Amino acid sequence: SSCSHSLGPWRRDRSCRSPKTGEEEERMSVEGPRVNAKRKETHLETVAEVLSLRPGQKVLVWEDFPSDSKVPCWMVKGDIGEVQSVDGDGAALITFPGKDRGGRSLPTIIKKKSYCYIRVEIPGQSLGSRKQEPAKRKKETPFAPPAKSEVPKEEEKPSTEEQKAKKEEAEEFLKKDPKKGCVRFTFTQEMPLGLRFSKDVPPWILAVTDGSPGARKAPRVPVAGIVTHVNGYEITEKDCQEVMQGLKKRPVSLDVDWPVDQALPAVNRA
Repeated sequence: SSCSHSLGPWRRDRSCRSPKTGEEEERMSVEGPRVNAKRKETHLETVAEVLSLRPGQKVLVWEDFPSDSKVPCWMVKGDIGEVQSVDGDGAALITFPGKDRGGRSLPTIIKKKSYCYIRVEIPGQSLGSRKQEPAKRKKETPFAPPAKSEVPKEEEKPSTEEQKAKKEEAEEFLKKDPKKGCVRFTFTQEMPLGLRFSKDVPPWILAVTDGSPGARKAPRVPVAGIVTHVNGYEITEKDCQEVMQGLKKRPVSLDVDWPVDQALPAVNRA
């Protein structure tokens, strides 16, 4: 496309491309302006929805989403970047200080179709408080498999009789086939699932990000599906928050009731 052609040199995001030798790493570093050790901001006073962008503006990632570079990078809610350039189609080159290896700025492309996932700073205005300050979050990685040297964390052992009983019940649930009209999805990679949930109990799947693990499943995780169990634990009003925390674990399994208006797949596991 015209966008990828005009911004071609910027598609080499250091943290998103395949491993190189030390010499190649230096030679193939990001072409163009590069800011080293720039202070990473954590707060913007006032932001608004994005209609257009121009160089020098600061943006806030409003929702997790993959960037539009040739090799997408996972943008995390709360990240703050600065617009470096914008082409005629509205595709913006934005740097995010501190996201690349060694604390350098990570340049990536965000096209106009992804403006809904970001907000732009309104200079010279103040809310009088820091309501727009993003909540503290755990550092997440782009779409890349975990290093083989990583050691998995030990699973927390249940401490009460009730927790032990629930754990045994969940283990027995996972030994059985998913119920009729349900598909069990299992994820093992250490990366965001790319799923957005409603606040209902049990939650609906509101969106599945293209290119994410949820989108790459066969069958793809369905929008409008209802998540009934996580790791074998049923999602109820009482235990909803605790059970949903299981989404952070790997491996993680989701039992999804298939939407009634979509054809039920031939398999019940993915």
